[in-house]
Amino acid sequence: MMKRTLFPAMFAAASLLGCGKSEDPVVTPPAMEKPRQAEAESVAPAEPVAVLTGTPTAPPEVVAAEPPRPAARPASQTPAAAPTNVPPPTKPDPALGQQTYRQACAFCHDKGIAGAPKLGDAAAWSARVAQGVDTLYASALHGKNAMPAKGGNPSLADVDVRAAVDFIVSQSR
Repeated sequence: MMKRTLFPAMFAAASLLGCGKSEDPVVTPPAMEKPRQAEAESVAPAEPVAVLTGTPTAPPEVVAAEPPRPAARPASQTPAAAPTNVPPPTKPDPALGQQTYRQACAFCHDKGIAGAPKLGDAAAWSARVAQGVDTLYASALHGKNAMPAKGGNPSLADVDVRAAVDFIVSQSR
């Protein structure tokens, strides 16, 4: 006995064969068509692609197709390139600085481990602060002596480390 679900596929095959087409039909269930369409829409070609052209009676030809290019802007509308090596200007965030200090810096700087100047010790910090905040940022970001870069947490953002330095300086004056 024949199942009803096969009938539409068999009917499509018989229709194509009756029209004089000799190719075997490929029947795709409707549930599988949508994911393929979503894949095709989400992938944008970055390089030239090859396109097959032709008809059922003529052999296919390979034709190179260029991906669409965005329209050029007039020079007056082209944005100026921002320097990439300059950190964005930020205002000190005391709450972020304190949180980052507690996560990455407090273990050593609360106890003075390995010669780390203690938080709030104005005498120990005065010479360091006199060198400038940029020097303190560089030491905290890249490490110095026994202190590892970013307090040993490489996943910290530079902004967070700078906020911790600002917090330390504010507590050590």
